[in-house]
Amino acid sequence: MTKLFLLLGNPVSHSLSPCFWNKTFKKLGIDATYVALKVEEDDINVALHGIKALGVSGINVTIPYKQAAAKVCSVLHGAASVIGVVNTLKPGKNGFEGWNTDYYGLRSVLGGFAGFENALVIGSGASSQTALQVLSEIKCKQAYQIARKYSDTICEKNNEMYLTKFAWNSKNFAYSVSESDIIINTTPLGWKPEDDIPELRTYLTSDKTYMDFNYSSCSSLIQAASEKNCKVVDGLELLLRQGMESFKIFTGVCVPDNIMREALYSCVR
Repeated sequence: MTKLFLLLGNPVSHSLSPCFWNKTFKKLGIDATYVALKVEEDDINVALHGIKALGVSGINVTIPYKQAAAKVCSVLHGAASVIGVVNTLKPGKNGFEGWNTDYYGLRSVLGGFAGFENALVIGSGASSQTALQVLSEIKCKQAYQIARKYSDTICEKNNEMYLTKFAWNSKNFAYSVSESDIIINTTPLGWKPEDDIPELRTYLTSDKTYMDFNYSSCSSLIQAASEKNCKVVDGLELLLRQGMESFKIFTGVCVPDNIMREALYSCVR
């Protein structure tokens, strides 16, 4: 019987996941299919419970439902239990079990770089919480977070990492970009050609690493970082690494890097 795996989010029409997951299933001879479904915000809880009743084998969730997904899980594994953010759900005997494979993907990617003492995270959604948790665990000393939800400066501590939350304005961008070794964009800004963060374009310099959770080829933010000769990591590598972890959770198969990588990049071309 063909197993069914789903991606739930809004929007999902841009997602490469159905393409590269289905190519990976075919390459490995696994009888399964992966489908993306757009779900409206008011319907996400009903959708998750209904899908479980239909016998779906596994679910990935994306923007904006990663925190809502955590709330419907009866068991949270690993980082998901700490952050309260889930992007991978698997039906269990007593309800959904949840994982945060973005966490594993980001840790894997950042593990390939030298240590970052200072970092800037842009955004305040679920992905930003994942990024801040990873940074605190890899011994980042100082993190800055800029988001539109903040109106005042807030200082906190996460493990041994100091965290300063700033309002979204040019002065705060200038300071936090200049102080940071790595800038991580966790907002949806970048999917559309007209998306921009002018402050980044102004203050980025060639000694910075720029990482973006988005993987749009038309991202003006990634282009701006490239033009400034920054070291750039786009969302494709994150998508690949978290996808490999989700694949193992769903199927029990440790898919070889080269197989899923080839599938992913064939979907981009």
